[in-house]
Amino acid sequence: MNALKLTERLSNNKDCICQILESLDYQNITYNTSKNEFRFAREYGRNPSSVRLSAETLNFVCFSTNERGNIYSLVMKQKDYNFPRALEYIADLLGFEKSDFNHSTRAPFCGFYKRLIKEIQEPETSMQTYREDILEEYSGKFNTMFFKDGISYETQAKFNVGYDIWTNRITVPEYTLDGKLCGIMGRSIDTECPKEERWLPIIPCSRSLTLYGYHTNYGNIQNKNLCIVGESEKFPQQLDSFGCYLGLASCGCHLSDTQAKYIKGLLVDKTILAYDEGLSQEYIHEEAKKLKVNNAIFSNKVGYVLDKENIIIPKGSKGSPSDYGKEKFSYLIKNCVVWI
Repeated sequence: MNALKLTERLSNNKDCICQILESLDYQNITYNTSKNEFRFAREYGRNPSSVRLSAETLNFVCFSTNERGNIYSLVMKQKDYNFPRALEYIADLLGFEKSDFNHSTRAPFCGFYKRLIKEIQEPETSMQTYREDILEEYSGKFNTMFFKDGISYETQAKFNVGYDIWTNRITVPEYTLDGKLCGIMGRSIDTECPKEERWLPIIPCSRSLTLYGYHTNYGNIQNKNLCIVGESEKFPQQLDSFGCYLGLASCGCHLSDTQAKYIKGLLVDKTILAYDEGLSQEYIHEEAKKLKVNNAIFSNKVGYVLDKENIIIPKGSKGSPSDYGKEKFSYLIKNCVVWI
């Protein structure tokens, strides 16, 4: 299901928004016409105006807890759903035909979104998808190689990491932006394997059309108003093991137009690029610029990790900022981010 097209249907549709909020058992729901916003309480007897949700952007803020996000993250929290399931819940609740939200080349934004159209457009994301049950062949086979790289067994289970006996590779499923299985990458466990053959597809897919970790971490990214983008699939997994659920991976050191547009489409205040060591600062700066939005409607802050003095990441190591543990990663984020 296409989240951007669903957003188009919901934006400024106060009846649909109210129906969603009521279904989530929020209390004292009111709509302010002049401000085009909803106010409501999280629970019965609480401050009746503690939560504000814009009918145009669908973003909310809770003044009691300082929690932020959008209408999808509200559904995810109240129903304990992942991102794809939250989209389906809303479509089912409102009686929308799911076929209405298939990919289209038409620009999906209305109102607020149309004013961002020059910078954020619906990218091409049509990909072949597969049934989840094909993962049963690989499920439950966790590995010490990832564990030694800082990826816990719990995180391996969460991301459906497995093992393929036929290729002797660790399996990492790839998903579309709305959480459908679209491929499987295999990581060789052979320590003598040439670098260019370490990662090979078991079921090929176009990884430039998706973002690893997007559907898994969407709610947390919205809540914290921050996303951190690394290179490999191990990056979001390592962050997850740190207790940081804000990671995405571009699956390479180049952001495709599709990936950049979807990261910008998150509309979060801060985005940090955390690419591997060995790239020039000029190159990383240009990649980070792809994620910048700056106009009269919305402006974000974009930066990139640069360990210029190699305090944490050894020179020539090609290491990821997440390779050196939670404390050192936190140090890099706090002290080594260059904002553009």
